[in-house]
Amino acid sequence: MAIIGSIRKRSGLLIVMIGVALLLFLLGDLFSNGGSAFRSQDNTIGEIAGKEITQREFELRFQDALDEQFGTEGANDMAKQQLRERVWNDFVNELIFTKEYDRLGISVSPDELLDQIKNTGQGSILQQFFTDPNTGQVIEQFRDPNTGALDPQKVLVAVQNILNSDNADQWLPIEAALKEDVIRTKYINLLGKGIYTTSLEARQMFVDKNTTVSFSYVVKEYNAITEGEVEITDTDLKEYYNAHKSDELYQNQDETRDIKLVQFELSATPEDIAELRAEMEEIKAGFEADSNDTAYVLENAEGQLQNLVRYFKEQELPSKLKDTIINSDEGTVFSPYDNGPMLYVSKLVSTIMSPDSVQASHILIRVDDGDTNKIAAAKVKLDSIKTVAMRNGNFADLAKEFSDDLGSGENGGELDWFTKGRMVPSFEKVCFEGKVGDMPIVASQFGVHLIYITDQTEPRKSYLLASVDMPIEPSKYTADLVYKKASKFSVENNTIEKFEASEVEIIPIEGLRAEEEVLGPLGVPAKEVVRWAHNEETVVGIVSSPFELDDRIVVSVVTKIREEGVVPFETAKGMIRPMVLKQKKAEKIMSELGTITSIDEAAKNIGVEVRRTDNVRLSDQSIGGGIGREPSILGTVATLATDEMSAPIKGNRGVYVLKLEGKTDAPADGDTSQDQNLAKNNNFVRAQRSAQDALKDAVGVEDERAKLY
Repeated sequence: MAIIGSIRKRSGLLIVMIGVALLLFLLGDLFSNGGSAFRSQDNTIGEIAGKEITQREFELRFQDALDEQFGTEGANDMAKQQLRERVWNDFVNELIFTKEYDRLGISVSPDELLDQIKNTGQGSILQQFFTDPNTGQVIEQFRDPNTGALDPQKVLVAVQNILNSDNADQWLPIEAALKEDVIRTKYINLLGKGIYTTSLEARQMFVDKNTTVSFSYVVKEYNAITEGEVEITDTDLKEYYNAHKSDELYQNQDETRDIKLVQFELSATPEDIAELRAEMEEIKAGFEADSNDTAYVLENAEGQLQNLVRYFKEQELPSKLKDTIINSDEGTVFSPYDNGPMLYVSKLVSTIMSPDSVQASHILIRVDDGDTNKIAAAKVKLDSIKTVAMRNGNFADLAKEFSDDLGSGENGGELDWFTKGRMVPSFEKVCFEGKVGDMPIVASQFGVHLIYITDQTEPRKSYLLASVDMPIEPSKYTADLVYKKASKFSVENNTIEKFEASEVEIIPIEGLRAEEEVLGPLGVPAKEVVRWAHNEETVVGIVSSPFELDDRIVVSVVTKIREEGVVPFETAKGMIRPMVLKQKKAEKIMSELGTITSIDEAAKNIGVEVRRTDNVRLSDQSIGGGIGREPSILGTVATLATDEMSAPIKGNRGVYVLKLEGKTDAPADGDTSQDQNLAKNNNFVRAQRSAQDALKDAVGVEDERAKLY
């Protein structure tokens, strides 16, 4: 008690001391990381055309784009990553391509913009803006009912309405995207004008495509010779390396790291699952007692409400409960059941007869979401319109006159057929719960709607289930045990030698680039591991502390750092050896052939049979008869005269000797225009792909975002 009393007397001093200690801890962490809290926003994350891009300016632009696209709803990690990519590309466009377009005098006139709207097509920028991201289809009111594609006239009317409203600035980002698309198309077409295929080139293509040959051949394949029959020295490898190190195969475009890792699975034990089921039994009891199903789900569930409180057709019911649900009374709560990685407790709220699809028309009065006075006024106006429509049967005429949805308004308000999940919830509810001929009035985020249900498919029984979900995951106790096991491994195996000698499965990952998000063999997001591997302080031999990923904990070691540029000889040895081995085998086969005067003699010398293949075109990518892709054969046979034998040919599969048996030449007066156009188009596509890369290489682009994101 004396100790406790002493502590109480000094409690004020103790609190101050704790506060100072915390402050010093935070400051120490701050300065040990180079003052990152103050300076991280000024870190350079790349350089484009000589201009450094700081993290601060990148993040400001990213945040603006995030707010503009997702607002207060926020975005998931994947959406943020995609948005960061778009922001980076915006910097590249501004600092490289926009300058190039200006230098070339490429611009877009108002008439060209109007033409883009009037003639928008499949895959266009406008179609992307007017497509529902959830369904991948054009939004109903902008859709051509005959083709399902975007209706340019409806888009034009919508654009005019936006420009004449108080929200005209909403058009600006769409206009900017349209302009950029038109300018890029002009630039690509400009490139195309500079690409030409001569008549001689076209003639050669025509000849190759229409000339056929038949030939006899012998081949001894490389795999007929074992490695023990040839000798490879370091000198052989070095000679090959020096002759080929400028090849693309031996160039590292980016710095990469080789790592090895071990993983410790984070999975729920039977004891964990029993605890979760017990917890769900308590939730079940509460669910049975609570009459407000939606509120109960909101309070207790992990998932989103729209996925947990919804109607199911009979074939959509959870398989483990299907028969039970069909034979249960409304209000029944079902015992916890697992479905994939989740546990569920479900209540059968109600059953209804509901159509699969509905056809409807509507009249919309646009109102700002939440403006109760305007919503009330809109409902009064639509109620009057409803009275007229019911009396005169002229809903379509009234929609054309009064609907603010000009896209459907021009068609008398018709929205065509739709299934569940295609419309906003309030709109969908009345359409599927009402009957043909009903005219309900509902509000949504778009305004207030007068809906006319014009047709429905045959009603079927639907089951409204409200469910509480819970992930099946390890308890904190289990996770702590796994983490301690991983930590112990990290401490006890803190060198490459110990790491590789451990009795656990080791997963090697080669060529890990800094921008990668996922560790290939694991298939899970692991950016923290990638960032650690590429940290400047991480050298070969360093073993990491445990990293917690989605469903596992991993410990990693860096085994090799591959610098940007030419792959070093020692690193390239593994890639070179198969090439040198093939060379050595080819030399041995050619020595076995010796001096030959006929193809039969060649077959005898190497112990194989003479084979034949007919009607091979000189343009074929792959030769029939089991030969496959052997361009050296086609190149050689094209030069032979009938009955002439070739010298030995080193092919992809083995060493060949050919004898031309016959040749059918291409017509002398054939039409080569098709070949000329094909060649031009192929060259144009290649130029289109490489133009942007060439510009980037010319001015210089260094992308170091992967170190931070």
